[in-house]
Amino acid sequence: MKRDKKFVIDSIKMDLHRVVTATGDVSKEAEVDSAKIFLEHADADFDKIRLSPREKMLRQELNELSESIDALENPYARLRWVEDVLTVRCRL
Repeated sequence: MKRDKKFVIDSIKMDLHRVVTATGDVSKEAEVDSAKIFLEHADADFDKIRLSPREKMLRQELNELSESIDALENPYARLRWVEDVLTVRCRL
């Protein structure tokens, strides 16, 4: 059974908010494991709805960001990565 699309999109947005919360404060150690779990959950939620071409593109961007999470070596790279996650969230 497919869920209401708005509900699923809102769930994805909440997961992305949690990713940003877990990784965005550069004065603290990034909670990469938590962020990975929330990124996986957001990706799985995309399967629950019919995606428009734009939503498919945003999902692909999130997958690319997910693959690069382990390469956040310095605070500047981390902030850019978090900004990219927020951008995807806002575009949803």
